[in-house]
Amino acid sequence: MARPPQIRPEIGDERGLPVRRLRDPEHLRALAHPRRMEIIDLLIADGPMTASQCAARLGDSPASCSYHLRQLARFGFVEEAAGGQGRNRPWRWVPVGNQIESAGSPAERSAAEALGAVIEGRNIDRIRRYARHGATDPWREAGQTSDWAIRVTEEELVELGEAISALLIPLQRRTFDGDAPAGARLVDVLTYLMPRAGASGDQTDA
Repeated sequence: MARPPQIRPEIGDERGLPVRRLRDPEHLRALAHPRRMEIIDLLIADGPMTASQCAARLGDSPASCSYHLRQLARFGFVEEAAGGQGRNRPWRWVPVGNQIESAGSPAERSAAEALGAVIEGRNIDRIRRYARHGATDPWREAGQTSDWAIRVTEEELVELGEAISALLIPLQRRTFDGDAPAGARLVDVLTYLMPRAGASGDQTDA
């Protein structure tokens, strides 16, 4: 059976990191599935895996994981790794970041919102898992959660985001390149800089 053609999103460079510009509805929908996100997380964390290995880890069927892997590969999110053949071929994550661009046609905005909802759900699950198990994690003294309410200008908010990115990009770069030092673990960093809806921009007395 002939394989479907690969449809690669545009890849640019964002401050030293390769980044896909995801705006086409077909590209956005390719990621907008919780199982596909879970598969990508597995491949990032534990390296190349076959569909059967992914299925065993996720409690899914090999046929289902094989289908999702093929769809991810079609759009360049994963690719076949060296070794194996047929159903035993391993797959690897393609180390490129994703930037969702939601401006555009109604179809593009709808697809971006659907993908955003999947990502939000995954992030909420990550927070809940950490809440359940963080107290017993050997790195519990290093792990941190916090929330802040700050009053800033729009320009300051942009600068804050850029400063956070400047700290994280070198660490992301070595994660992409596989150059992290011995003993390093994957750490989820969830950053939301959210202007509060309905809040006045005028400073008021406490």
